[in-house]
Amino acid sequence: MNVFGMFLALMAGSLGSIQGAINSYVGKSSGQYVMIVGVSLVQVIISLIIVVSRGEAKMVSTGPALWMLVSGLLGVFLMFAVSFSIGSLGTLPVYVLLILGQVLFSACMNHFGWFGTPQSPITLQKLGSILIILFGVFCLVKSS
Repeated sequence: MNVFGMFLALMAGSLGSIQGAINSYVGKSSGQYVMIVGVSLVQVIISLIIVVSRGEAKMVSTGPALWMLVSGLLGVFLMFAVSFSIGSLGTLPVYVLLILGQVLFSACMNHFGWFGTPQSPITLQKLGSILIILFGVFCLVKSS
């Protein structure tokens, strides 16, 4: 079990909650699309600094470039959906629903091996775990 990887995932989830709340606040005051452009611009600048300083700048072939475009579009939708939803639902329900969506789609991705993920069939144990998560999400969202 990769403890460091688990720690990073936990930290990413924590930071994602903070980022979502900040993005919601900025989106309300300056507009959702202005917020998305501003956040994305900061991400691009920091990423460029890291790539150039490490000497990793190189041309990307057409295949990966297309997937970068798709990923970027998904990122814009994700940022908009999270920041908009937090404004009306609050942070906890939004992230619980976000995680539920990730769990459900990830189970399908692993079951079928989509996008090059390791194939891992949905077992009764996994299905039971997903049903417990569904019940927890239902209870939490209903009480919010």
